[in-house]
Amino acid sequence: MSGPLTEIRITDFTWVLAGPFCTRTLADMGAEVIKIEARNRPDPHRNYVNRTNDQPDPFPYGAFDNFNRNKLSLTINARDPEGLGLIKDLISVSDVVTENFRGGVLKRWGLAFEDMREARPDIIGLSMSGFGQTGPYKDYASHFHIPQAMSGYTYLSGYENDVPVVAGSWGDTTTGLQGAAAICMALEHRSETGEGQYIDGTQLTSTTHVMGSAFLEYTANGAEPQPNGNRLPHTSASVEGAFPCQGDERWVAIRVYTEEEWPVFCSAIERRDLLEDPRFALLSDRQENWRELEQEVKRWTKERSAEDAMAALQAVRIEAAVVENVVDMMVHDEQLKHRGYFVDAWHPDRSIGTLRTEGPVAKFSETQGEIRRTAPLIGEHNEYILGEILGVSTKRMQKLQDAGVFF
Repeated sequence: MSGPLTEIRITDFTWVLAGPFCTRTLADMGAEVIKIEARNRPDPHRNYVNRTNDQPDPFPYGAFDNFNRNKLSLTINARDPEGLGLIKDLISVSDVVTENFRGGVLKRWGLAFEDMREARPDIIGLSMSGFGQTGPYKDYASHFHIPQAMSGYTYLSGYENDVPVVAGSWGDTTTGLQGAAAICMALEHRSETGEGQYIDGTQLTSTTHVMGSAFLEYTANGAEPQPNGNRLPHTSASVEGAFPCQGDERWVAIRVYTEEEWPVFCSAIERRDLLEDPRFALLSDRQENWRELEQEVKRWTKERSAEDAMAALQAVRIEAAVVENVVDMMVHDEQLKHRGYFVDAWHPDRSIGTLRTEGPVAKFSETQGEIRRTAPLIGEHNEYILGEILGVSTKRMQKLQDAGVFF
């Protein structure tokens, strides 16, 4: 089988996380992604440093490899006229061009969308900058938790009257997934009409997009949402959150949603007496007295392992799951093992050998994607891309190399 995007070629100027996550998603599904870099300023994830002593990481590939697998690498100087010409040649045989620089960077290189259209009239261009190509923030820098902060998510994370919580860099991955979806929509439009188009995506709108319930609360009730700690805002569940179990930092997530589930849950935790407790008689009572109810639930979870708590509740169809760490997921999770989610891939740096990495998310019955290669070494595919795709002769390649075009 081959992925559903095997006929699609992407010229990829993205770096760091949001953009590479977008093109990784498409590459996993079969697209040929050609990552454009400069040796004197490569993707920063190629050069991570050790956080403890500020020394070069002995294994710098971790983050870069994760976001750039299944891609080819071309190093070229876009500011050199011949280099720019080769990039436009590559765009002429590509379906999509992606970038996530600040507004206007590609235009200054001579690669505005209008320039790309001259190379290929039906090209699809996607930008994934922090704030967009226009507006008062278009030149602002943005990575990792910056868009999450502006989306309202950071403010609503954590506990009331406590510091906001920076919850990883999900804003980048959300932006990447939104970008991948946008490209697929544009490809579908082109297949129907023959028209390419330019897509101005942003980290700000991608992260803000998932905050709809907070906007609804403000619009409908005039109330400003506040941090909710271990519970979702305005939950309709009787029990909801993560609860401590036996062991060091072991937790189980539980959700008792319907009125029918409440007595089943009480039986499962051997606390039928809670059904007679006036504090928890009605759903509204349980929600009003949720702190007291959480303490009752904790008495049960603290007496068993997270795995046993999950099994006991799932056995009676109550939603529950171990709050897994990385070792749980990569070593112990039986469902991920069953799906073959983690796979081994050979790294081109022979001193590293194989890397274990996550595979494609979904299983396709006819066009399954796969991990064909780990992330490329910088400039690893220069000769292949120039010779096989663009038809550049060996003699000209050497001349361009000597002139510093492939710096």
